[in-house]
Amino acid sequence: MKKSILLILALLGSASAVDLSKCDKCSISKEYMKCGYYVEQKADLSKQEACMIYAQSMEEGNNNGRAAWYYLVGGDFQAAIRTGENALKVGEKFAAEHIAQAYILQGNDEKAKEYFAMLGHNSPDVDLMVQKHFEILQKVYPEKFKADTANNLYKK
Repeated sequence: MKKSILLILALLGSASAVDLSKCDKCSISKEYMKCGYYVEQKADLSKQEACMIYAQSMEEGNNNGRAAWYYLVGGDFQAAIRTGENALKVGEKFAAEHIAQAYILQGNDEKAKEYFAMLGHNSPDVDLMVQKHFEILQKVYPEKFKADTANNLYKK
């Protein structure tokens, strides 16, 4: 995965036939890759702006569930809650996870439990994704997010 991201970044950086600064979709894709590589994988908080730009583009496209995650890793927990709530209104049940995680990062474990309860625990795929997100958030926010504590809230 890491090699793929680096290859794509290298290709984007060397593309001379296309002026990437004039390509909104290309720019958004670059922000997505920067967020994924630097913030999610390397926990480089100096690159959180890339996550925010990507989150805003997802929100503009009414993809609020995805926007909630990228606001979360971008550091805007209130925006993560707001877009997560909008996602829930249209049936994107998975957004409850991101809302719960935002509440954990704000120190509100009771609200986090409420939203984790909305997910249910009937799918190994959901559990796997939640655990992966816990690992990422613990790496990005080591002082605020503890995966084992979050897991306890999720399992209750």
